[in-house]
Amino acid sequence: MKYKIKYTQKKIKGGYIGMNSEAARQLKIPFKHKKPKHTIVIYDKLSKGVKRTTIEHEKAEMYFARVLGMGRKKSHYNALRFEKLDKPFPQENIRRELKNMGFKIIW
Repeated sequence: MKYKIKYTQKKIKGGYIGMNSEAARQLKIPFKHKKPKHTIVIYDKLSKGVKRTTIEHEKAEMYFARVLGMGRKKSHYNALRFEKLDKPFPQENIRRELKNMGFKIIW
């Protein structure tokens, strides 16, 4: 899946530095974008490394919530665990690629 990254000058409601449509829906935070399912919003005033990590976290979190049907806490927890791999989130054959990376999803 291709993602559109949008940057914001202000932190997202609740003090978040990154947000995806699924997390926003579960947290009841307004998320008004033309194609919200493909948009990730990132706070602009972060270092390059933190921005990169946050983008990968949001991709992972969106996959765990939307595709695997996890709730907010579990999808966020697994995304935090994925961050520790310090690798880009796979775009295709996600389950197989996660397995190849040695990442086990915790249900």
